[in-house]
Amino acid sequence: MYDKSKILFLIVGTGNPNDPEGYKRLLRKAIDETGAGNVVLISSGESVKTAEEIKNNYVDKVRAYVAGLPEQGMEVDNVDKCYKFLDELFNDVIHKNGFTPEDIVVDFTHGTKVMSAALYAVGMRHNVSNFHYIKRNNDEKGNLIAGETIQKTDAAYARELEILKQCRILFKTWQFSAAKSLLSIKKPENDEQKELFSNIEKLADFYSEWDRMDYAAAERVALDINLPAFGFSATSAVRKWVKGLTFSFYEYDPKTCTMPTKEQLVQNAKTAINMMFDLYANGLRRLESGLFEDASIRAYRMAEMLGQIYMLLSGYKNDELSDSDANVRDFAQKNGLRRQEGNDFLPPIGRKKVIDFLRRIGKQKYADILKNAEELVEKRNNSILIHGFSACAKNESDIKEAFDFLLNQLKPLTGGEEWTAKLHTAMFMNNFKDNA
Repeated sequence: MYDKSKILFLIVGTGNPNDPEGYKRLLRKAIDETGAGNVVLISSGESVKTAEEIKNNYVDKVRAYVAGLPEQGMEVDNVDKCYKFLDELFNDVIHKNGFTPEDIVVDFTHGTKVMSAALYAVGMRHNVSNFHYIKRNNDEKGNLIAGETIQKTDAAYARELEILKQCRILFKTWQFSAAKSLLSIKKPENDEQKELFSNIEKLADFYSEWDRMDYAAAERVALDINLPAFGFSATSAVRKWVKGLTFSFYEYDPKTCTMPTKEQLVQNAKTAINMMFDLYANGLRRLESGLFEDASIRAYRMAEMLGQIYMLLSGYKNDELSDSDANVRDFAQKNGLRRQEGNDFLPPIGRKKVIDFLRRIGKQKYADILKNAEELVEKRNNSILIHGFSACAKNESDIKEAFDFLLNQLKPLTGGEEWTAKLHTAMFMNNFKDNA
């Protein structure tokens, strides 16, 4: 008859002094109809005696426990103390015994209004679904008649609002995967809320993919939605921005032995410039999250990408250098670079060799900028995430200085107004922390 996997939290009040047995009958009714094999009788003052008597009534049937309030009178005028006591009680009883929210029943019929409010609030905090209270029976006209009924209620809407509140906090701190996991714990039954949760999951998917720079995966998420009830909706400008980052770079075509044209290399550079803006915003999010090593790696990648952009604008790709070009041939001879057998190109050149090559072809200004950038990002090589054995990026201002220096080098390539517009769009997620 009694389910040992269920637990009932039941307030025991003083009851009606003129009918103490009638009151005890109501307490037993709550236990019997709930069918919980574990009962916590929450009591204070004189009601402790009643709670002990009820416990003794069920000594061979259920596992009952009397939880007396630590301070007399707190149930009358101190909801915070009641909340603290009940929250600690929940944590102690539930987690020690492995109960899940679905195993818990809360009955807030008895006791003071302060205690009932505190118990309800704590139940909500612990994601309880089953709330009970005893109500007197009424006839069709609303008049009281004999008998009582256990009224069961599920505070689903209030709980869903709390989940949405927690999701907003997670979105503000860019924890999109955590938000999606939270939404999946318990799906709403109401169709309107179900659709809202589903759409927020899509937003979480979109921002999660964008945040990890898988632009193609982000672009595939269907986002024709506007969620004023939640916020954080992706604007059409943002969706256009992410779609633009999926642009396929023009490369050498081995079938036709065709190299990209200068116009195509310029288009590659434009996409890479947008990626640098995105790396900047992404790196700042890591910086604000205290992930200094992750941020420093993004600064390093920005420095490397800036070199690739300079190469593209100069008519070269650092991973498709052909010694049929006089500049490349001269550079290869002086640096001992040779094509591998069966390969059409020299081995790709890295950041430092890019600086040397740009100097060789007369792009001294580009080379000097990259040399200055090198000094700002060189510490990254000693990071535990690269070649070292300890964290090295401990100075937030140094990393921010590197980010700003590198991004500012794009101003001459884009123009001031375009630079500002790109930065504004790339920083869309960064502004979530300021959302109301």
